[in-house]
Amino acid sequence: MKISLKIKSPRTIELFQKISKVLIYLLVFLLPIFFLPFTLDPLNFSKQNLLVIFVLIILFIWLLKLFLLGKTEINLNFLNIPILVFLLTYALSTIFSLFRRGSFWGWPLNLSQGFLTLLFFVIFYFLVSNILNKKAEIFRLFLVFVTSIFLATIFAIFQILVRNSYFNTIGTPNSLTIFLAILLPLTILLAIISKKLVRWFLAIYSISFFFFIILVNFSLAWVTLIAGTSILLIFGLLTLKRTDQFGLVFFPILIIILALFFLTFKVSWPKVQLPAEVYLNQKSELEIAKNTLKGLKNLFLGTGPSTFVFDYSQFKPIEINQTSFWAWRFSSGASEIQDKLITSGILGLLSLFFIFGTFFRFGFKNLFSQEDNLFYLGIFASFFGVVFSQFLSPINFSLLFIFWLILASFSSLNPKMKTLFFSARSSFILATFLVLIFLSGISLSFILVKNYFAELRYSQGLNVWQKGELNQAINFLERAVYLNPNSDNYLQYLSQLYLIKLNQSLASGQTLPQSQEIIFQSLDLTKKATEISPKNVANWDARGFIYRNLIGLSGEAENWAIESYQKAMELEPKNPYIFNEIGLVYLAKADLLTKAGGEEKEILENLNLAKDNFQKAIELKLDYAPAHFQLAMIYQREGKTEEAIAKLEETKLIAPFDAGLAFQLGILYYNKNQLEKAKAEFERAVGIDENYSNARYFLGLIYDKEGKKDLAIEQFEKIEKLNPENLEIKSILANLREGKPALEGINLTQPLIEEKPQERLEK
Repeated sequence: MKISLKIKSPRTIELFQKISKVLIYLLVFLLPIFFLPFTLDPLNFSKQNLLVIFVLIILFIWLLKLFLLGKTEINLNFLNIPILVFLLTYALSTIFSLFRRGSFWGWPLNLSQGFLTLLFFVIFYFLVSNILNKKAEIFRLFLVFVTSIFLATIFAIFQILVRNSYFNTIGTPNSLTIFLAILLPLTILLAIISKKLVRWFLAIYSISFFFFIILVNFSLAWVTLIAGTSILLIFGLLTLKRTDQFGLVFFPILIIILALFFLTFKVSWPKVQLPAEVYLNQKSELEIAKNTLKGLKNLFLGTGPSTFVFDYSQFKPIEINQTSFWAWRFSSGASEIQDKLITSGILGLLSLFFIFGTFFRFGFKNLFSQEDNLFYLGIFASFFGVVFSQFLSPINFSLLFIFWLILASFSSLNPKMKTLFFSARSSFILATFLVLIFLSGISLSFILVKNYFAELRYSQGLNVWQKGELNQAINFLERAVYLNPNSDNYLQYLSQLYLIKLNQSLASGQTLPQSQEIIFQSLDLTKKATEISPKNVANWDARGFIYRNLIGLSGEAENWAIESYQKAMELEPKNPYIFNEIGLVYLAKADLLTKAGGEEKEILENLNLAKDNFQKAIELKLDYAPAHFQLAMIYQREGKTEEAIAKLEETKLIAPFDAGLAFQLGILYYNKNQLEKAKAEFERAVGIDENYSNARYFLGLIYDKEGKKDLAIEQFEKIEKLNPENLEIKSILANLREGKPALEGINLTQPLIEEKPQERLEK
């Protein structure tokens, strides 16, 4: 016997239904324009939180309505099957991921591709397809959506033309143009079928969308627009004989002609200089895919959602090293389709194609079977644009949203409803499920809010550090780690701030025993970062850097540094920076042995290992200036001054604006008494960095030897302003003002005032 648990007041049921619908409309309106400008990622992070919180509330209200009503009508559209298959495949890929936590949350890798994002988009799909069950409701849903996009577009146009800023609420300018190219066919169809006032508004929306696409003039957006509009043209031509909708032919032809014009002629707007957006090309990503999918597990399930950055580091083409983007680590590739193949494997890609195929099969069938099908045609054309764009470019959170919104609308417009009654047992199960949803929702919301505040503190820490406020930066990063101790990014950065604090403490006269706590904190943090995400090369890179800077301060630091860098090298074998760092570790070992009076053979062995690694760095990147510089320093150390000068002259062509390099070359010329060449290099160093006291020091000495006392005094006076406590500079100035040689009566114990570090290349 089936027991119906109908509530006595149908008004309560109706109220819950209305609240659910209003919240869906509100979410669809807010998500495109919502952002919080307080973190490093003001868009995706805040949009994900908004989606999760809204979907949880809507889900709870809907399930509560079902419980009180005692029955429900479930939309069993066939599209549900490929979507559930895709979700299941994504879950398996997450379980076997290279970085399970990162694949689940999407953060700090690629938030849009995380399992949590997909899960809540799927729940959103089921809620829309079951709550909005009338065509008029779906029409209003898209009307709300395009209104929100219109506001986002106006804001983006204002940013570019008035504020000379390229921030918008959808993503980059290029991604917004693709977004609008996808949406434009649907907006035009909505205008055609709407009543007069709404039609005028939609016409204005369409014009603004098209204007922004022209303003940015991104080629992939034009191609996407042509693809979606072609669907309208084909349908218009097929139905022209039996309909009076001439606009279905005229508008698509006009748009395609204009798109081809702007695609052919790169028209640029005066005073609009959009920043270049860097993407991998299709060929490079295909090469990465081939190498990634060689393993059996990777072949079927990929390396895990959001893990493309790991695959890129491991298998990036060596040709990229010869470009200015050699140090970039891309979090997404050239196209969403190839990204899915790499991160979720063949099964993930096939399940995604299953969704595409199901939509197009039933969509194409319904397109010609329904009488009033222009609205349906607009949805079909825009979905075709979404799918087409995924073969050409990566996808962000907003583009994913339009993808799932269209799928949900398609399912709602083609319902396969089945009524289910709840027995006493099933009502108990539903009640239990309601409680679990409530508790899980509250817990997840708290976690998301806590993670958001952690990211806020992290962002604040980076901002104050850029202003030179080290202690405050450490304080913010410590709070971030307290709120989210599982973020390897926070641990990695905080460990390096502790290292800077250690160096400052030692420079101020603090003894090593007093600094042991800072050393321990830095090492502990970088160790935890590698434990949390052992496949992230940046963590091993940072760990090696910490150990390298502790050589001479912490026992066996040089060996731990080499071990860390070798692990980094396994994860990113084509990065010249890592080989250069290993070379610096061997140099430091040679210095330690020299100071300790070690055997010459062992010292020479470490110098040769350093040379080998610097040479490997140069083989990977021919113009890698730090490695060229270090080779020159080894030549100088070996007494091969001519070879050192030749190497530095070669390096100067690669890095003409490196003040430290100019200084070192000047020193070599100075020691060989080639004063004119030395002077030119010191002047070049000062021109690059006017506060470079070392360069001014030797430049002043050369001016003094040339009898140019006034110029010499000028240099040392500037040095005195930068180093007011340096007694040696005061003595030199006194000599010069009395007409004496600069160094008369001065015992040079440490002629260098500061040291310009060459070893660290910030990437």
